[in-house]
Amino acid sequence: MDTTGLIDNRNLELWNSLRSVHEIEIRKESRQDYHAYSKSNKTIISVPYDNLDTASFTHELLHIYLRTKDVFIGGGLTLSIKESEKLSKIFSDALIDHIGNSLDHIKMLPEFLKLGYPESEFISDYSTNKLTVEEIIKIKNNFKTNFLFKTTYNASAIDFFIGKYFAVSACTNTTFDYPKELAELKKIDVELFEILETFVIEWKKYDYTNPDVLNSYHTILFDFIEKLEKWTDNKTIK
Repeated sequence: MDTTGLIDNRNLELWNSLRSVHEIEIRKESRQDYHAYSKSNKTIISVPYDNLDTASFTHELLHIYLRTKDVFIGGGLTLSIKESEKLSKIFSDALIDHIGNSLDHIKMLPEFLKLGYPESEFISDYSTNKLTVEEIIKIKNNFKTNFLFKTTYNASAIDFFIGKYFAVSACTNTTFDYPKELAELKKIDVELFEILETFVIEWKKYDYTNPDVLNSYHTILFDFIEKLEKWTDNKTIK
């Protein structure tokens, strides 16, 4: 494989160690972003041929690294939500992918920094504010409506609320200060906010390097799904 422009002294050891346990194919294409598609023990990394960058390539390698550590939180989340009649009406496919990606990023960033890369090169939208005042207003105005003593929740607004929370949780740019925005988001629905917050806190504490069979992210995930389903009880969501 032609790894020109993708491998340097910082990621060479990671590249070699992954290739010893996982099949990796590189495809240089006419595209804007880097993308990794994994199935079983093989991953295809699609690379923009006019933007060869070791940091972006390493980002995709770290997604594979988590797979080699048996961390499949995104897949578990997808299955759990698809099997839930209640939650499948709220979570779009894009949101499920976004959450899985965000959870991966939370665990990947420390490894990225250990390799010697700056946090500003971890993700392409590093300089993008993940929760603006305008977005909070949009959520607040659409989250629910009250008519004739009946409250109806907007599924798309719930989806957006959840997506924004995870975007902030995985934001690597420490120059953004989100406490005020998160406080406003929490006011919209305290219970939902705290369910998301608890899940992220537990995920951050989870040590995927601990081989103890009792140390499993599945417990964290199942608790999250159970709380979300309970939150939807007795709610009209459209």
